Amino acid sequence: MDFYWQILDLRWTALIITASLLLVHLTAFVSAFHALQNVRTSQAAVAWVVGLVTVPYLTLPLYWVFARHRFSGYREAIREVGNQHEQSVTSIRRELFTGSCQRTTSLETPLQQVADVLDTPISSNNQFRLLIDGQAFLDAVIDQIKSASRYVYAEFYIIRDDETGRRFADALVERARAGVTVRLLYDEVGCLRLSNRFIEHLTEAGVDVHAFNTRQGWANRFQINFRNHRKFVLADGERAIVGGLNIGDEYLGKTTLASSWRDTSMEVVGPAARKIQAVFAGDYFWAARRSLPEAQWAEVVNHAEHRDQTDGLTAVCSTGPADSRPRATMMFTAAIVAAKTRVWISTPYLVPDDALLVALSMARTRGVDVRVLIPAVADHWGAYLASFHYEHELAELGVPVFRYKDGVLHQKCVLVDDSLALIGSTNLDNRSLYLNFEMMLAVDDREFVNQVETMFQKDLAASEESNGTGKPARPWVGRAGTAVARLFSPVL
Repeated sequence: MDFYWQILDLRWTALIITASLLLVHLTAFVSAFHALQNVRTSQAAVAWVVGLVTVPYLTLPLYWVFARHRFSGYREAIREVGNQHEQSVTSIRRELFTGSCQRTTSLETPLQQVADVLDTPISSNNQFRLLIDGQAFLDAVIDQIKSASRYVYAEFYIIRDDETGRRFADALVERARAGVTVRLLYDEVGCLRLSNRFIEHLTEAGVDVHAFNTRQGWANRFQINFRNHRKFVLADGERAIVGGLNIGDEYLGKTTLASSWRDTSMEVVGPAARKIQAVFAGDYFWAARRSLPEAQWAEVVNHAEHRDQTDGLTAVCSTGPADSRPRATMMFTAAIVAAKTRVWISTPYLVPDDALLVALSMARTRGVDVRVLIPAVADHWGAYLASFHYEHELAELGVPVFRYKDGVLHQKCVLVDDSLALIGSTNLDNRSLYLNFEMMLAVDDREFVNQVETMFQKDLAASEESNGTGKPARPWVGRAGTAVARLFSPVL
C-alpha cells in the first residue's frame, strides 16, 4: 500500500510540474504577443519575443519588470483627488499645460519651440540665480527653507543620512516646529538606504513625509523599474531651487569617489515657482492621495515690479513615464533643432535614443557648433561603459565629445545659441528619457544665459576631446564591457 501511495505521489508531482511548465510557456507566449503590441521599439520587441519564446524561465519575470515604459495610475490619482479638490487640479493644468497640439507662440525663439512642443506655457517676469556645485546649492536650499513663512515643499531622488542630510533635515524640522507646513517627497528606490531614524526625526517634528512608491495597488505591482528623479525645493509658492543635485555628502565632494563633484542648479523667483509647485502637487497626489490646502495659486506681484514683462522668460519642462508622448526626447530634440549657431550639452550619462542622434547629426550638418560634455570619472558603471559606444557613434556623425577631468561631472545642462539654457534633472539616457519623472527649466534671459556660457567654457577648459582621430583603442575587456552595457541601455 505504501508503494502505491508513493507511485501516486510521484504521478501527482509529475502532473504538477508538467502543468507548471505548460503555464510558464503559455504565459510566455501571451507575453510575447503583448510585447509585439506594446514594446516601444521594434528592435526591443523582437529581442523580448525571442527571449520569451526560447528562454521563458529567465525572460518572463524580466519582461514584466523591465519592459514596461508606461507608468500606470499617475493620472488616475490626480483625477481621484480632483473629485474632491477640483480647484487644485484645475490650477495644476493651468500652470503646466496649454492646449494639446496647439500652437501658442510664434516659434521665433528656441524657448518658444521647446514650450510649444511640450504644450507647456511660458512664464515671464522671473529672476534667476545660477548655483554652481554643491556648497552653493546646499546653502541656497537651507536659506530658502529658513525664509519660508507659510509652507515648504521638497522633493529629491536621493537623501542621505549624513552630515549634509542632517543639516537639510534640521532646517525642515525648525520650520515645522515654527508652524510652517513642511512636506517632503523622496523616491522609494533612490532612498532605499535611508534610515527609519532619519524619517522619524522628521515626522515627529511635524514634517509630512511620503515615499514616491511606484507600486501602489495590485495592478501596478510590477512598476519597480520607474523612478522619481526630480530634485527641487519650493518656498511659499514664490521661489524655488531646481537642479541635478541630491542631498548627501557625496554631492559636495566630501567622499572618496572623486576629488570634486561638478554639478549645477538654479534658483528662480517669480511666477514660474507656481508651475514648479504644480509639479509637486501632482507627485504629492500620487504619493499621498491628498491635496495641498495651504498652496497659494493666485499670482503674487511683489518681487520684480520694475522689470520688463518680457524679461525672465522660462518654461517648466516636467516629463515622465505617465506622459502620452515621449516628451523628454521631444524637449531635447526641439532645443537642438532650434539651434542656429551652437548646441552645448553637459550630461553625466550619454545613452541617447535614435531621435536625439538624428537631431544632433542634423544640427552638425547645418554647421551648428555641437559639443557634448560627459564625465571621465564614472559614478554609474553601466551607463559609463555604454557611453563609449555612443561616443564612437557621435564621432562618425562629426559631433565631438569631451570628457571632464576635474572630478565627477553630474550636471544636466543645455546651452542653445545665446538665448536658451536648460538646467534640471534630465540625463541624456534612456532611463531619464522614458522611465523617470524629471524636470528641467528652460530659460530665455540674456544675463543668465551668459553666465551659463561662462560656466560651460570653464568646464570645457577642464576637459579633453575623447572621440577625435588618433585616440588610442581601449583594451578588449573595456570594449566587451561597452558591448554588454549597450545591450542594457534601455534600463540604464
